[in-house]
Amino acid sequence: MSTSLLYHAFGIINYFYQSTCYIADAIIVAVKDDRWRPGCPVCRNRNVSCREKVTRRFRTIPVGQETVYIDLPVQRVECIRCHVVRQVKVRFADERKGYTRAFGRLVLELSRHMTILVPARYLGVSWDLVKGNPKS
Repeated sequence: MSTSLLYHAFGIINYFYQSTCYIADAIIVAVKDDRWRPGCPVCRNRNVSCREKVTRRFRTIPVGQETVYIDLPVQRVECIRCHVVRQVKVRFADERKGYTRAFGRLVLELSRHMTILVPARYLGVSWDLVKGNPKS
């Protein structure tokens, strides 16, 4: 898999492909951020102190019948200016979501054409994720 495929298939921009792992019925793609120096997610100050990294797993659109996850190590930073400690923003997913924007668009498109339960069963998610997806 290449960085170009991340962009064209999953809508993931400005991240580098690392590796692919196949576990049971899932494909796990590891990526890393291309920024060499993260900024504060609140005030965008570049003068930050880096803390630990936490690997987050995001659900993205399936490839055929295979479930696909994106693993991304997310850096926690402490801002020198505003003194907040937060994770840097993930550019391909909304805050507090465990799925990518492309997955959200797929769920929205499928729910326009069928009942809530059908896309939930097809994608292997709970029906409340389909119901809670914004209709914008």
